[in-house]
Amino acid sequence: MKIEDVLSQFRGRVSWPTMRAILKKIDLQTSQGWDQTIAKLKEYQKSNRDEALIAVDNLKRIYLNYLLAGEKAVKLFTVEESKLNRLMVFLQKHSVKENVFQETYPFPLSEEKLKNLNSSPKLLEVREIDGDLGLVFCTKRFFTERSTINSKDYSIEVEKALDDFDEIVGIRRYTRQFFDIVFLRKESNMAEIRIDIGGGMLEEDRRRSFLEIGKSFNKLAHDYIGVADFLKTPLNFFPLIETLYNSDEGKVGEIAFTTDEGSTKFERMRRGAKDLRLETYHKAGRAELEKFDQKINLYKIAILWKFSISDDIETEPELFLPGNSFFLNQEYPVLEEAIIKKCSELEDYNFVFNKIKHYLDGCG
Repeated sequence: MKIEDVLSQFRGRVSWPTMRAILKKIDLQTSQGWDQTIAKLKEYQKSNRDEALIAVDNLKRIYLNYLLAGEKAVKLFTVEESKLNRLMVFLQKHSVKENVFQETYPFPLSEEKLKNLNSSPKLLEVREIDGDLGLVFCTKRFFTERSTINSKDYSIEVEKALDDFDEIVGIRRYTRQFFDIVFLRKESNMAEIRIDIGGGMLEEDRRRSFLEIGKSFNKLAHDYIGVADFLKTPLNFFPLIETLYNSDEGKVGEIAFTTDEGSTKFERMRRGAKDLRLETYHKAGRAELEKFDQKINLYKIAILWKFSISDDIETEPELFLPGNSFFLNQEYPVLEEAIIKKCSELEDYNFVFNKIKHYLDGCG
């Protein structure tokens, strides 16, 4: 396999800043963006064949781990210790049934093979990681993508017909192979469903995917150890929104909130900018509200951390809690989903997971 073949698999899933950190970690040179870097590494492979073979193996190993950790929508469950232990013992001895997805795993099937499959999830692998277990499921899904259409890309007649529209949005549906994970954590008696959202996924598609994987895993647990509804009620992430905002953690890059006077606000900082909580406009607005004994009512937040993957290389993993304003009208708002993005491997994913667990324990 060539370097550009492996990089093409990363490209649809990994942001360029994260990919640049991955390449630097294994001592591969980068350039300005994907195209120039791939071109440079193709030349490197031609003149350094033996070293390039090692680089390809390293990239394949990282890609395999990335499937467990990169760009995931997450639900978290507590599990009864005895049931968790029984299932983990069984799975450690279990041989996964052969299926077509294994032909190319960890890479996806060709579009031709994929379109002829049904959409039921298939278990590909049970992988042990430091005493925990990761179950990798592959699924063919119809993927919905909304994108802005530029009328100037079409004929003059179409452009004139659409002239009165400020924005035109198209919805496209296509099939793609997704790598979803159920992760069983022995020490904390927890389980996660991690839905693959590489390249983006709409809320309704994420909701459907969680139901799909949860149902498949619960059937597996029932068939193997006779336990119904192994994953039942997800933990509530909503209390984390205000807790993280009021903490000294990381860098807040995005928030949404209402005010006591009834307005709805959304604030976002540019990539690389400072913490939104320290931004002059935001601080002044909060201070003005506090003069009148008012406050902001948060329902959405994105927070990022600096994470060292080596002595001089950092990633910036992000936790996004995608609440909705109507949650604030509920007596007990419940947010069952968190989104963890921009991780390079399992190390920075687990860093974010441990932050979540720490603050959920504090909210309990």
